[in-house]
Amino acid sequence: MNPLKYLQRQLIRLKIDLLTQRTFLAGEILSIDNDNIIKTVSTNYEELAIIFFKHSPVKENDIIIDVGCGKGRVFSYLLYKGLKNKMIGYEINEAVGDKTKKRLARFKNVEIRCENIFGNFPEQGNVFYLYNPFKEAMVTEFMRQILKIADRETVILYNNPIHLEIFDNNNFSIEVFDIPVTRYGYNFTFAIIKVKFG
Repeated sequence: MNPLKYLQRQLIRLKIDLLTQRTFLAGEILSIDNDNIIKTVSTNYEELAIIFFKHSPVKENDIIIDVGCGKGRVFSYLLYKGLKNKMIGYEINEAVGDKTKKRLARFKNVEIRCENIFGNFPEQGNVFYLYNPFKEAMVTEFMRQILKIADRETVILYNNPIHLEIFDNNNFSIEVFDIPVTRYGYNFTFAIIKVKFG
């Protein structure tokens, strides 16, 4: 990417981060659970625009769950775009989750839970977002937990879906997208996974 485009991209990120969380959210977070999580990766805002506003628009009554919310970039972008939906983020790294919770505390529609999602799987929520830093065993357990939700239409927005085969069974429908981000010269892959009913 040329230096001008890189600078433009960083300025857009800075604007969104400062308006929502009053700090720049750049930088990698080291994993605290190397058995189940490869590393923590923040989703690029341009990818969130494509996922949430072009391919899987959020409805007014959707409750959004970010599995492994990290610094809260997904919610920052959705808040920046004006969404008022209930948003629940799970972050297993308590130090990171606590900071994110404090930064987003002024948004009453956002809740950050500093815990493993499997210890307290959400009773609410129908749109689950995850960017794959997770190892196969964790994605398999996530799939099992999703199948226990029978009272709502559930959508999984799976960015960088390296363990997509786990959902390749009769319980789910899967659409995979390979999307070019021409402005910044790269492609990304994500999947929309829906639980089949009946």
